Order: sequence, then C-alpha cells, then structure tokens
Amino acid sequence: MSVSPRILIGEGNTSQRNEKLLSAGARTGSGCYQQAVKFLFPLARIDVLAAADLDIKMPNGKQLGDYDGFILGGSGLNLPNGEDDPHVRQQVDLAKAVFDTGVPFLGSCWGLQVAAVATGGRVGVNPRGRELGIARKISVTPQGQGSGLFEGKASVFDSPAIHFDEVTHLPPGSVTLATNGHTSIQAASIKHQSGTFWGVQYHPEFDLAHIADLIRSYTEPLVGEGFYQDREAAFKHAGQMDVLHQNPERQDLAWLLGVDRDVLDPRIRFCEIENWIVHQVLPRLARRS
Repeated sequence: MSVSPRILIGEGNTSQRNEKLLSAGARTGSGCYQQAVKFLFPLARIDVLAAADLDIKMPNGKQLGDYDGFILGGSGLNLPNGEDDPHVRQQVDLAKAVFDTGVPFLGSCWGLQVAAVATGGRVGVNPRGRELGIARKISVTPQGQGSGLFEGKASVFDSPAIHFDEVTHLPPGSVTLATNGHTSIQAASIKHQSGTFWGVQYHPEFDLAHIADLIRSYTEPLVGEGFYQDREAAFKHAGQMDVLHQNPERQDLAWLLGVDRDVLDPRIRFCEIENWIVHQVLPRLARRS
C-alpha cells in the first residue's frame, strides 16, 4: 500500500543481549517487526528505540507524538520479580507515556505484558510452563471477532510463540480478544488515558527461522524443562524449521512439525499487524496530515 506511516518500534532487549543474538546469526525482536511492517507497507518510515537501554534517547530528537504508531515486541526480561530492574521499569514508564500521548500502541508477548502492568494489570509465571515454538489452537473470543485486530483471520489458528510469563489480570478498560489451552489471555485490547492498545501474547512477527534461532539460543534451559532429550534433538528440530522456512512447499516437514499456512504464509501470519496499521495507524496519519 502506497502510504508512509511513521512508526516507532521499541526494542525490548538491551543492546548487550542483542549483540549476543546477532553474533549467533539471529535477528533482534525489533528487526523482526521492521521486516514485517516493511513487507506490508514498503513505504512505512520506521525508527527503532533502544527501549531497554538506560541511556534511552528518542531517534533524531523526535517526540512520541510525532509518530503514527508505536510497537513493543518481545524481550528476555521478566516482569515477575523484575519490578525493581531499571531496564524493566523504564519500559513500563515508556508504555505509560505512549498511552498518555494517544499514539496507537501494538505489542506482542513482552509488549502485552508491559502494557498491562503499565495500566494496572498483573503478570505472573505461567503454571503450565513455557509455551514454545507454536502456540496451538488460539481461539478468537466473541469480543475478538468484533474487533478489527482479527479482521480476516480464522476464528482458530496457530502462531509462533515463546514465553514463560503471562498476563494474569487485565486492567480496567480491557477486553480479552483471544485465548488457548495454554494461556488464557492470548490477545487483548486496553483503553487507557488517551490511548488504545492492541496486543497478543504470541509472536505474529516471528517466522520459523527466528524460532529456530531462539531454540538454539535457549537449548540448555529447554532441555532442562523437558522439551528436548538433549542438545542434538533441539538442534535437529531447529534445523527442520529452517528447512521448512526456506522450502514452505515441503509438505512432509509441514506435516511432521504440525505447521500449516497460518504459520508459513506471512500474509496470514501478519494479519494482526496489518489490521492494526489499517484500523489504528492510518487514521492517525490521516488526522495528522
């Protein structure tokens, strides 16, 4: 689409953590979102904010209100027992500022959790453990079916995911938009102050290659949690994801991994991101123009 919304993407990890990811051949969370937005809207003007770094500075001297939308994706940080971590507090304060300015706000995983805590909700460790690789059978609630976030999306779908924590209590002014058997709040909308937030616990911005990179990065704890028998099994699984990402027509691997078009086709996987831009970001761009 030939429009040029200005979008600010917050990076939830510190630069130090991202250096390790990049040196291992992985992408950053903000990098994944940049690729997704550019796939959908090639003319979008994107800035990245190092939201977890303590010397945080807005890009090019801009203010939050200069943007048509703000995105906060994943992070290796944790809100449970992390309330006193300055890298965490800073992002919660940033989320409050986004709500105050009224800039449309999109979040996934960490982004949903930060937005919930910033507005009075609560986050805890999921008693079912980690949700890894693919979040299965995400079901859109009746309220979600009436929301623009899931316009054109199937009522039940799978999506890439990796998280240990979850939103346990949404703040006032919130609606649960999707759920599944592992995580009761898989998507939500939050209205607070002047702003509206749409968020998901899964990662529509991730592809199988990025999930594979994360599996290799977290191999030791994943083996300890019982996801894999050993390091070799984890790397084999990650390798199969890489191959399927490069060759999505491999029906044998798609069957083996239990992956369908809702994960493999970026147009389907990015649906929530596109809907947020269409229904939230572009109207702000039109008003500002």
